[in-house]
This record gives sequence, C-alpha cells and structure tokens, in this order.
Amino acid sequence: MSKEKIKAYIYTRVSTAMQVDGYSLEAQKTKIKAFALYNEYEIAGEYEDAGKSGKSIEGRFAFNQMMEDIKSGKDSISYVLVFKLSRFARNAADVLSTLQVMQDFGVNLICVEDGIDSSKDAGKLMISVLSAVAEIERENIRVQTMEGRIQKAKDGKWNGGFAPYGYKLENGNLIINEEEAEAIRIIFDRYFNTTMGANGISKYLERQGIKKIARHNGKNPYFDPSYIRRIIANPVYNGKIAYGRRRTEKVHGTRNDYHLVNQDEYILVNGKQDAIITDSLWEAAQNKLKSQAKKYEHSYKGNEEYTHLLSGILRCPICDGSLYGNRYRKKKKRWLKI
Repeated sequence: MSKEKIKAYIYTRVSTAMQVDGYSLEAQKTKIKAFALYNEYEIAGEYEDAGKSGKSIEGRFAFNQMMEDIKSGKDSISYVLVFKLSRFARNAADVLSTLQVMQDFGVNLICVEDGIDSSKDAGKLMISVLSAVAEIERENIRVQTMEGRIQKAKDGKWNGGFAPYGYKLENGNLIINEEEAEAIRIIFDRYFNTTMGANGISKYLERQGIKKIARHNGKNPYFDPSYIRRIIANPVYNGKIAYGRRRTEKVHGTRNDYHLVNQDEYILVNGKQDAIITDSLWEAAQNKLKSQAKKYEHSYKGNEEYTHLLSGILRCPICDGSLYGNRYRKKKKRWLKI
C-alpha cells in the first residue's frame, strides 16, 4: 500500500521595480518543483503575484487567495513552498502574523533556498531573524531607488511613468505631441485671458468638440475640471521637471495604509523637454491660481453659524470636483414712507 503524499502549495512573487536577486517567476517555480519532487510532495496548487511589492500582503491577490484556501482547508495541505523568505514577504510583522495564521490551520512554511522549515524547532526563530533582515533590505532598496530618481530629476530628465498629456515618450525623453498639445494651449489661454475657471473651460472644450485623445493610461474622452486644474498647476508644460510635489505618507495609526500629501518644498529644475506654455503665460496662470485659492479659502471664516461642514469633502460623482455649500440671504423690501 503506497503512502499518501504530503500536499503543498507553491507561492512565487516578483516585484515591479526589478527581478529581485535575478530570479524570475519561472526560475523560482523550477527550483521549488525540484525540491518538491525530491521530497515527494504533491503540488496541490500554484499561486503567483507578478509585479507586486513585498512591503505588504495587501493588494496581492494570489497571496490572499492562497490564505483563504488554507483557511477553508480545501486541499488539506501541510506546507507552503516559497523560493526565499523575501518572496513570501518583506515586512516582518506580515511574515510572523501570516505564519501564525497558517500554523493555526496546521500549515507550515518552507523556504527552499534559505533552508528553513517552520515546523522545525529552529525554523520559526530563523524566520523571525530573516524577515527582519528582508525588511531592512527592502528599505535599503527603496532608498537607493529614490536617490537615483532624485538625481535623474536634478538632471532635468523625465523620471519614468506615462508621459503627461501633450507629450510623448521617445527613448525616455519627453517630446511635444502636437496633436495633444493644442488642447493644453487652449486650456491655459482660456484660463488666463477669460474669466473662465476649470469648470467653465471643461464645458467650453466640450462645446467645441475638443476631446482627450484616448491613450493606454486614460480612456475618459472629456477634460473634467479636476484634470484641468492638475494641468494648469503642472510645471512640466513650462519646460520644468518637478519631483517630490506629492509624497506617499503612512496614515497615522495604521500599519499599511498610505496617502499622498502635497509638499511645500520639492525639486524644480529646467527640464530637457521643450515647453508647451511660455514663461509669461505660465506665471500669469499661476498667479491667477493662487489668487483664486485665496478667494475661496474659508469663505465664511469667523461665522461658524454658516460653516458648511462637508465643503471640500463631498465630490461630484460625474467630474470628481469638490462640492461646496452656499446660502442665499433674502433681502427684505423696504418701503419709503411719505
């Protein structure tokens, strides 16, 4: 009578920034499957997260699906096999809390390359140490990557990602896309030379039949007000490169929640790209932007009775613009007595 094989899941991951340690998803699977074959483990399921960071388990669909399957006991597995602990997670708290959940359901972790088995006496201790090392290593990679981006920005080069509307990327350089740039010029012209704000310009462009050209990072054909405001405030159209205008910061009191926060100080240098908007028009538009911001800031400051608590919090479901409250004072008619 043949002995029933031990069942295991395979989990593989690679980050967006780089093929960490030079091991692709396929290379990881090859090593893990060779290990499983040697130990006569039966592979009951394979899970992979391509292009996912190890800083958090949140947002990793395959990883979370694997955990749900472990909790449900659908395959009655005994192990999760990973190539290295850093492929499982790079956050020490995530590693230990997830491992504890796994062990609650009778499942242990084997890191093939690291030679770690959490079912062994020394295994969990080694995982605690290596997970802390992996977290430090992740932070070092982040710092080095940031330093490279900062230097690239200081050199006036585009730092990657999609080209702003009005430009196209050629060999990593921003080149004016005349087909798109005409709309950018109209937006700045209407903003400064008329009394129109972002909402008015949005409606004007729609009436004129001027729509956004569909591209892979945006399918909305309309220039909505919030998008127009971002265009007017973006120094790239004046031939500048800005870096660090917004920074991802941890939400206070949470472990893995982050949000973007505008920064008062950031890198701003002359870019390698040609400007779509002249210096004079750019400066004029920024002055108007600042004056309008002051005009609408705390409209009813000092009169708490009429403060609208949800102003700037509620947003339009169509254009994503901020909604604000207003009130109408009815004036009583005064009669002149004769």
